Amino acid sequence: MTGIKGTMDAYIEGFDWGCGVTKLYLHLDSPLAELKADDVRVLEKKKTTDFTDVPAFPVIDTESYRTVLGAYLVDEEGRKTEDPSKEAVITMAASPSEGSPLLFNMHTQFNTWSDPYELHISIKGQETEIDPVFKNKTTSADMFKEDTFKASDGISYRYVHFEPEGGSDVTLVWLHGLGEGGTENTDPYVTVLANKAAVFAQENFQKNVAKVNVLSPQCPTYWMDNDGKKGNFKNMTINADNTSYYTDSLLELIEKYKALTGSKKVILAGCSNGGFMTMVLTIARPDLFDLCIPVCEALADKDISDEDIAKIKDKPLYFVYSADDTTVPPEKHEIPTIRRLKEAGASDLHAAVSEHVFDKSGRFFDKDGKPHQYAGHWSWIDMYNNDCDADGLKVFDFIRMHL
Repeated sequence: MTGIKGTMDAYIEGFDWGCGVTKLYLHLDSPLAELKADDVRVLEKKKTTDFTDVPAFPVIDTESYRTVLGAYLVDEEGRKTEDPSKEAVITMAASPSEGSPLLFNMHTQFNTWSDPYELHISIKGQETEIDPVFKNKTTSADMFKEDTFKASDGISYRYVHFEPEGGSDVTLVWLHGLGEGGTENTDPYVTVLANKAAVFAQENFQKNVAKVNVLSPQCPTYWMDNDGKKGNFKNMTINADNTSYYTDSLLELIEKYKALTGSKKVILAGCSNGGFMTMVLTIARPDLFDLCIPVCEALADKDISDEDIAKIKDKPLYFVYSADDTTVPPEKHEIPTIRRLKEAGASDLHAAVSEHVFDKSGRFFDKDGKPHQYAGHWSWIDMYNNDCDADGLKVFDFIRMHL
């Protein structure tokens, strides 16, 4: 048995349910004559939350073998080769239960990069010593650039943004959910990888729906935080009102980005905590936003005044939610708010309501062979895939018709 050493880089791909490490690029100290999938094993070691231990939800160390789909040698330019090479690629499956490098902590409610996150590679016939921690990563969201902004009130943001070639006079602002906030062991790329928000910068949306700039700020805590110190968060629950500590500073960032890109129109969209903030910002500055898409929004109807309804009733609004959402029950949120908007004479109001949220890609299945069913709160999946329907009007068509 011969020995081989090396390092690796990783590719992280975004999916409906989150992200997964789907490809490894090996850089070896000596050439391999060949490499086949059947000869490769990848043991993943990481931190995960034990969701079976209720209500403790401890963070534990886990390890499991990844599903290897392919393994092959490449030349120095990354092209597949039959010749001996020091460069190789391993491809792996990812699913809602396999391959995520993120840790969702129930106690903080944040997604962070798992630390450690290790992939131990063994190759049949080789004593393999490949560093299990990847040196570099590329992702399916790398079309975004990262930047920072400090508002006049001192609040600082990290954010990712995308500008299409040739520019655009439209900006789409995407506001993430609770899990994508925070400042420790995270970065703003998590806002477009922890669920598939990167879709707005990808070719299908940019060419077929709208050529837009995309701005995705990362909240230092969470958008529903009313004091900036997480004072209304206790026992994994937020006791929110209709205010956010971040309203003024976030509006300032959006206005600056609008000016920087020369945008004449702004689309505001967000899910859950971000849906809450979509509603709060729309009420605060209805003049700034041309259309708004609250997804599983978390602003309780009891916290919306009649004056608030009057401010937004003529704004193009497209609500997205699932009837089985137990995290943000529609009976306390969208249903009464939409009713009040209708009663106030809302002129451009739409609601896409699903019974359940499940995989429509044909790729992910539950144990019984049926399409994988997600939590009812995850209606952002339908939004990303344009699977929501408001009396025949798709959400992407709603966007297109207002630009």
